This record gives sequence, C-alpha cells and structure tokens, in this order.
Amino acid sequence: MALVSAVYGKVEHLIHEVAKFGIVGGISYVVTIAVNYAYLIFQKNDELTAYIVANVVATGVAYLGNRYWTYKERDAAGDAREVVLFAAINGIAIAIQTGITALTYYVMHMDSHLEIFFSKFILAIGIGMAFRFWCYRTFIFPKAEPALAADEFQYSEPLPTSELASEAPKSGAGALLSRVSRF
Repeated sequence: MALVSAVYGKVEHLIHEVAKFGIVGGISYVVTIAVNYAYLIFQKNDELTAYIVANVVATGVAYLGNRYWTYKERDAAGDAREVVLFAAINGIAIAIQTGITALTYYVMHMDSHLEIFFSKFILAIGIGMAFRFWCYRTFIFPKAEPALAADEFQYSEPLPTSELASEAPKSGAGALLSRVSRF
C-alpha cells in the first residue's frame, strides 16, 4: 500500500492535468461535432471544409479552457507568444486530422455515415489530441523551472549552529578595516 501511495504521490499532478485536459478536450469535441454538422446543413457534401471550420472554432474553446483552467498555475510565457504557438500547434494538429479524414474519405472510400464519423471523430481526433497534449505541456504551457536549486528543495530543519562560521563577515567599512588589520 505504501508503494501505491508513493507512486500516486509522484504522478498525482499529471493525473489531475490529464483529467482537466480531457474535460476541456471533451467540451471541444462536442463543439467540433456540433459545428461540423451545423455547417453540413448549409453546405452538403463539403466534409473537409466543415471539419476544418469546426476544428478552428473548437480550438478557440480549447485555448480558453486550457489557459484559464488546465494550466492556470503555470506562468504565461507572454500572451502573444502563447497564442501564436497555440494557433500553430493546433494548425498542425488540424492538418494531421484533416489528412487522416481525406485519406479515409477520398482514398479508402470510407464514405458511409458511420465510417466518416469514425474517421473524423475517433481516429483523427484521437491522434490530434495526443499530439496536442504533448505540445501543450512541452511548448505552450511549460512548467516553470525554479530560479534557484534552493527553491526546489526546501529543508525541514535549519542547519545546526555548530556548523555556522564563528564570526559573521562584516560589511562596509568595518569589513575593509578588519581585512587590512589582519595583514
């Protein structure tokens, strides 16, 4: 039981992060499906454009959820830099997802409603989400490194006074005079 507790203590933050990322992703997933099918009501048989538009809208939802909830404790690396990276990484993810959709729809001729749904909303989004999670943690919302090693390792007890120097160094003119008088 102690081993399970120790392991959980090491990965607890990651589990919470994955859960939050999953909830934001789930909301974005619903937005993607809703916008995709709403677009197809007006533009029938325009599968790729519908998918791209839906993913762009869902990307906005995902940014807000991830910046202000999933990774809220991480410092913003600069709003403009963060937004540009987020847009670029999501652009790559959308390209990957659209490529998978185009491959399955146009090359493999998977054009039934069930096959299109599987291609777009399970296979493509699953691969895109894994890519996004890795990129968000690594490039967009990186964990801040401690400025000093002492910030990372807190001591539970102060050093014993026997290990401190017997005479505290002097500062200012007193330090200069004490060094001169030693010679």
